[in-house]
Amino acid sequence: MEKFKLERRREDEVEKIALFGYLENNGGMELKKSIDSRLQEGILKFVINFQGIELISSPGVAALLDVGSRVIDDFDGRISVYGIDQHHLAVLEMSGFFFLVTQAANEAEAIKQVRE
Repeated sequence: MEKFKLERRREDEVEKIALFGYLENNGGMELKKSIDSRLQEGILKFVINFQGIELISSPGVAALLDVGSRVIDDFDGRISVYGIDQHHLAVLEMSGFFFLVTQAANEAEAIKQVRE
């Protein structure tokens, strides 16, 4: 199992984040810190790529919910995600994650969604 890592890059006002490996408690905290630092800079639009995720633990799901709530509820921002496999899609649907974020087929669609 690959250790969690994330890669960030910015395209205009959109922060693009690619996730890799095993998203668990430590990875969730790393993701939350990354998002919080961008929110403090005034970045409110996020696109998250899940194609590199191997596994998401319960604390990882909780971190995703925290991130979604913080961006959407606290900052009136937007998040769109893509690249989620069927297993993780079912888990995130059951968690209520998609009440907070939108799902896209690919990066271009995700960017379009957060810019609308």
